[in-house]
Amino acid sequence: MCPIITHEDELELASTEKELVNHISKLAKAQNTLINAQKKYAEALTKVNLEREMLNRTYRDVLKQMQTLVREKRSNIKDEEVNLFQDIVHKNDEFIEGNNKYIDAIKNLTVKKEYFIQKKNELANALNDVAGKRGALIKKALNVEKAKNKLIEGEKLKILDSELNDYQRDFDRARDVLIKKIHQFIEVRDEVNELWIQLKNSVFKSS
Repeated sequence: MCPIITHEDELELASTEKELVNHISKLAKAQNTLINAQKKYAEALTKVNLEREMLNRTYRDVLKQMQTLVREKRSNIKDEEVNLFQDIVHKNDEFIEGNNKYIDAIKNLTVKKEYFIQKKNELANALNDVAGKRGALIKKALNVEKAKNKLIEGEKLKILDSELNDYQRDFDRARDVLIKKIHQFIEVRDEVNELWIQLKNSVFKSS
């Protein structure tokens, strides 16, 4: 046997929707703080990579001089030294390229996450609007029901029914907006998830 759905159930839903709005907003705020930290991390990595580039230029200068001197038997340069420096320069080039890809992936993710938070806030606003209109619609319906029970005049009843229809149309519009915002939220959420995978794949060994 199916339970009887009452107006109180729908009013409770509106109240719970308001609570959900509050939690969505709090999460969005916390995620925004995290995004700012990720931006600072990307900035710090960029500075490190620039320093590594400067370092590697000097390594190259040293290597070129060593490669010139090693041709002279009387120089104090051994082939092993040259090979070791070549390996360091080569590895640094790999680190720089890998870190640049990693930094770009972080930046792409933070930009998309900012957009995701915007969509999350839009969803929360739409849900808040629906909750408010749901509550207003139910209370209006209860008032109309009470009026009908009092057997009020037919003309007044028509006015009340017309007002209730306006409330219903207002609610329906708000719900349509919410559904649209949910679709947008899911679409951007999936894009963020894909960028997390790209970030994971961009991780490169470095030192």
